[in-house]
Amino acid sequence: MTPITIWKRWLIYNLIGEGVHNVLFEDQIRKLAGHNYEDNLKIALNSLVDSGILLRLETNKKKKFVVNYDKLIEAQKILNDNRNWKLGTERSSNHESGRSLSESIHQYYSEPEGYSFWFNLEESPRRKKSIYNFYRKKTDDLEFAAQIITQRDSRVMHLGSLRQNQSIISRLWRACLILAKDADGNNNAFILQDLQDKERKACGNNRQRGKIALVIFKELGFITNVGKKGNSVKYKTTGKLPPFLSLDKIIESG
Repeated sequence: MTPITIWKRWLIYNLIGEGVHNVLFEDQIRKLAGHNYEDNLKIALNSLVDSGILLRLETNKKKKFVVNYDKLIEAQKILNDNRNWKLGTERSSNHESGRSLSESIHQYYSEPEGYSFWFNLEESPRRKKSIYNFYRKKTDDLEFAAQIITQRDSRVMHLGSLRQNQSIISRLWRACLILAKDADGNNNAFILQDLQDKERKACGNNRQRGKIALVIFKELGFITNVGKKGNSVKYKTTGKLPPFLSLDKIIESG
């Protein structure tokens, strides 16, 4: 079971972690935790209420929870105890199992049905903070989805499988290979905007699909970071490919 201390941070993060004082209804907590909902979460919630850090209120016979303003300092201490906004790159010295806060709380959001949690990232601290949870299909480890969590809402993007020739993720991977092949004058490097320009339909109306795809390709070892172009990260293919395809087959299928 997940330690009670982690559930306490998880609850407080959802209430004040993005700098906005939120209200959580009991059913919202269950929905956010999904299949991770367990007795230790209920114990953590009751403990925070018993200590006065959270207030339990009732509206139309529905229980809701808020951080007690008079106990705000105590709540922030729990939240910030092992906090590090460079999540995934630095580790807390006294955190359970040496995991970062990102690894210990953000994986406990409910994943899309049929998917398993893979890893997550947090947006640059210079921007409005967003959490990106990445998932793999339980029946196909090359089928991906990503959940984008902000202080306002969360949404899931499905990218399909690299085993499906016309899936979003496959089209973006072919675009990366073509960009690398055509970028001889730039050390075979490309940036997110190049991918956006090359495969506008697969990228959609914003840069999120392309950004998510590049993170996935980097995690799989298909591309690597080779520097920056202005504020944009430059990527280069590594030569590693999906296990069932050759480079010739991928280029020909495009």
